[in-house]
Amino acid sequence: MANDIGRAMARLKHRDIRTRRRAVRTLFEHDDPNVLEAFKPLLDDEDGWFVSKALDAYRQWAAHAGPGAVATLLEHRSLEVRRAGANLLPSLGESAKAPALSALEDDDGVVQKKAARALLVFDEEEIANRLSEHPNDAVRLLGMKHPSVSHTHLKTALNDRSDGVRSAALESVLQHGIEVEIESLIPFLQANLQTVKILAWVGQHAPERLTEFTPHLHRQHLKSLSDHLRENAKDSEDAFLSSLLNSGMLEPVARWVLRQGASEDELRWQLINDDRLDIIERSKLLERLIGRAHEPSIIEKAAALLASTDEELLKVACENLSTAASEVSS
Repeated sequence: MANDIGRAMARLKHRDIRTRRRAVRTLFEHDDPNVLEAFKPLLDDEDGWFVSKALDAYRQWAAHAGPGAVATLLEHRSLEVRRAGANLLPSLGESAKAPALSALEDDDGVVQKKAARALLVFDEEEIANRLSEHPNDAVRLLGMKHPSVSHTHLKTALNDRSDGVRSAALESVLQHGIEVEIESLIPFLQANLQTVKILAWVGQHAPERLTEFTPHLHRQHLKSLSDHLRENAKDSEDAFLSSLLNSGMLEPVARWVLRQGASEDELRWQLINDDRLDIIERSKLLERLIGRAHEPSIIEKAAALLASTDEELLKVACENLSTAASEVSS
């Protein structure tokens, strides 16, 4: 077997193209990473078939051979070869740092971006700084996602020339609850970017200013608002929830109340009786009370609503509650 591999490696330089192709196939059949060095000259071959097979060999064995093999590709004059090398960086694990840092200086933006992506796994401030200050927008965007990116870089990037970098910086700021000047968030609200998350951030860091920002909310934010309240609002004293109420954004609050118990009955009935809330949402709040229809307070409030409303959906819901209460007491 060793002799077969040796002969095949020697025949890679044969003048007869058929002999060379058979040698390539033989080396792949034996699947021995130690033959990779023999494929290096083929990276410069005039025949595209041999270049392709050489790249296949590097893809198959470079991770085993180590960072030097990938560096061979990254330092090649051919863009196709360098991009192939950049694709292999993640396979090197911790050994990828040096070649990836070197690839950041490549002339090709794709190689730079792939190198940056490989560097995200290295939780080092120096690497985060390199990415965050890189001239390539795509690399800076990835820098905003680096685990060691500094608060200073994130705050600066909120005014980056690239829309993508600004958005990535905003996402990191909101995700980690980093304190920034509230005024720096206004352009994102005006552009309808991360609106709900920004409002939640304001609710956490400056709840007294929430009412200034809730006018930026629109109906298309309804589901996201509802999801946020379910995950974060513990009770009706929540600052964000209160601000939504004060600004007339009632539907997400109603959907939150829908899943609350008797402790939020005061708010529940406030919403049920509020004509500004969509009639279907008001009806759902009533329907959810069917399991408590026998409670005196429910009976009393349902009867009062039935006597005062002209809305058919509300009447039906109140009558259903009354029926349920009668069945329980009979």
